[in-house]
Amino acid sequence: MTPLLVLMAETPSPTPAPTELELWEVSPGIEGFVWGFLLLAVLVIPLFLSMTKHMRRVDHNERLRVQAEEAAAQAAASDGAGHPGGVTLEHGAPPAGDPVRGIASTPDAVGGVDDGGRVRS
Repeated sequence: MTPLLVLMAETPSPTPAPTELELWEVSPGIEGFVWGFLLLAVLVIPLFLSMTKHMRRVDHNERLRVQAEEAAAQAAASDGAGHPGGVTLEHGAPPAGDPVRGIASTPDAVGGVDDGGRVRS
């Protein structure tokens, strides 16, 4: 045989030669993507629904709180005197014996501390 025929008879192999793939090197393919997406959707959708429910509850409670404060302010304005003795407490502190908050906050002298633990200036 001539050297030319020997070179033509050999089939070239790619460099580097292919090796066996390990299990961790194989991709899950389209089926794995679809199953992963479905699993993620099944886990996340109830989480979003629960968050929406809790956010609506917070908004509702905030609206009720604002309405109660507005009603109390209107009632105090209609009395004409405001808080007992005409004294307005700082930081929205309720007057003594306020039934809404249930804390009897009687302020000490100006610059002291009231029963609710708030510092007055």
